[in-house]
Amino acid sequence: MDIKNFIKVTLLIERKYPVKIRKAEPFEILIHGIMSTRTKDTTTFPAQKRLLSIADTPKGISELPLKKIESLIYPVGFYKTKAKLLKKACNFLIDNFDSKVPSDKSELMKIPGVGPKVASLVLEWGFNLPFIAVDTHVNRIVQRLGFVSIGTKPDKTEKILEHALKDNIKIKVNSSFIYFGRAICKPISPLCSECPVYNYCEFKLKSKYYKLGKREI
Repeated sequence: MDIKNFIKVTLLIERKYPVKIRKAEPFEILIHGIMSTRTKDTTTFPAQKRLLSIADTPKGISELPLKKIESLIYPVGFYKTKAKLLKKACNFLIDNFDSKVPSDKSELMKIPGVGPKVASLVLEWGFNLPFIAVDTHVNRIVQRLGFVSIGTKPDKTEKILEHALKDNIKIKVNSSFIYFGRAICKPISPLCSECPVYNYCEFKLKSKYYKLGKREI
């Protein structure tokens, strides 16, 4: 898929699933991002709320006993590892950034537990900057549309999208694609019969179900 059609598809998806900017404090988004890896939002958001209700600053979290953080964020995936990362991240902010979350991607990625996706998430939701946090939904959809090759890693997809798209389109991709991926373009048995961009999709051409004349993959 070329860039022209990709932008057209993005706007069609955004029309059905309007952008929902989760504007919040950068520190709150940072905490959410570190906890969200391989964990559903339905688990991450309550855990995030529990933790921040007890301590909502880098100093506050850094002073909590590790066991206390573990109990507050359970049952997020790998909660023991993430509890350690949260303490390390908060100590890093205190020691290196005067307890403030930086608005520079390279600086953000120095923080323990922060990779390209979390850094982009903080910049997009916390600072309202035109970055694209490529999660599993976004990466899957972009591959199925044929804009990047099947098997492309999320961090590479992110670089391709950020280089190819203008700022006004970047801000639409993450939010709209996530909701579209949850509702329609699912990892298993996507609802192709309800897809607003079905005619643009390259994934259908590779499907045995499509060859049998069916719309479900």
